[in-house]
Amino acid sequence: MMSENSDPSAPRFANRRAHNLSFAKENGNYNREWFVELRGRVQAGEKLAFVNADVPTEIFKAMDIPVVMNQWWGAVVAAKQKSGPYLQKLNEQGYRRGLCGYCSLAYASMLETDPNEAPWGGLPVPSLLVSGNDCGSSHKIFGLWSQRFNIPLFRLERRLATAPPPAGWLQNLRGGWEEIFGSDVIDSLATQYRELILFLEQHTGKRMDYDRLAEVMRLVNEQEDYYAKTRNLIAATHPAPVNVADQMPATMIPQWHRGTPWARDRAALFYREIEQRVADGEAAAPGERVRLMWLGTGLWYNLGFYEYFQEKYGAVFVWSIYTAIAADGYPTDGDDPIRVMAGRMTKIQALLNTQPYNLEWYLHEAKRSGIDGVVSMGGGTEDDCREDFGQHALLRQAFDSAGIPVLRLGVDNADARAWDDEVIRARVGDFIENTILAHRQKD
Repeated sequence: MMSENSDPSAPRFANRRAHNLSFAKENGNYNREWFVELRGRVQAGEKLAFVNADVPTEIFKAMDIPVVMNQWWGAVVAAKQKSGPYLQKLNEQGYRRGLCGYCSLAYASMLETDPNEAPWGGLPVPSLLVSGNDCGSSHKIFGLWSQRFNIPLFRLERRLATAPPPAGWLQNLRGGWEEIFGSDVIDSLATQYRELILFLEQHTGKRMDYDRLAEVMRLVNEQEDYYAKTRNLIAATHPAPVNVADQMPATMIPQWHRGTPWARDRAALFYREIEQRVADGEAAAPGERVRLMWLGTGLWYNLGFYEYFQEKYGAVFVWSIYTAIAADGYPTDGDDPIRVMAGRMTKIQALLNTQPYNLEWYLHEAKRSGIDGVVSMGGGTEDDCREDFGQHALLRQAFDSAGIPVLRLGVDNADARAWDDEVIRARVGDFIENTILAHRQKD
């Protein structure tokens, strides 16, 4: 997914990755071919829905409505090394530099006037917009889409669970979501999903096939079961068979297509390859000394960054949110697919961003994977609202109490303009040497 930026002012990146999972290129090729087909459908007159990451795409798959996710397209744009030029165009139009890159990059990409320069020929202008309220900035950005292109916008509002989670809730996430988060929370979101379906039927002329929706939900559960097995195997294997630079695209590309046989089968292939690597004794760093957690969204414009530290220090980034949330957040059982979706999306938000759920989950995951240190993208500045959301003082205190140090970088996973590879490598290297390894020697 990486390509060098010809702009001499572009940031310096870590070396291109020398290896990856054998099927990774196939995933990328499928993704691009799928997008070409989607563009053709839109050009032929079908309505394109553009949605935020907190909107369940299962609804659109069941209704056969072409759909693109905001953060998915932002990741594609960033991986194509277009984030700097596109976000600069946005700034030149008067939008502030600190606007969340991950949420605004897709919008910025619409300012591209040359289809030959646009990633994959460019994103067609959407016909429908759907966003949630997980992020106030995202709400505003979707409002800008609606105003600029005169596009109908449907906004979802999620209620937060207010009761303390019951004892043992982490072991009961798949079937006990209603007890954990509360029927009123699930009812509210399920009602809005039914309203969303009516909105889509009105604006597209298509009708919901509830049998098809149930099948989509079944396929999602099958897919996520493979991710759970993969997450558990990586966590239990020392040295780790892969790092997060392998896990992220191997997980996220099928996740964008979840609810399809192709996505389920790719998740199964991911597990089988990890299983074989473990059996063969393959490791990301055979001399592994340190296991790191990457807390935040993926560094899509520079996946090679993660491998530098395993080569120099034997420090492997073992854990990221992508495989872990696929394992614990997505698998959800129940008879009513609408309520199951509401339970799933409530669960995902709670695990990632809602205290005290995220505190307990992140710590549980760190202990499961034998994490020695956490590297977080957030940095406490005014420009990193997305990575600070749900990752403030209480989370750092929880890690500190568990004896797991945290380094906050203050970088944006989509905006490459402020990235300085040499400086950030040095900071992470210092963290490994003088915080993790030095503390180990004292003990």
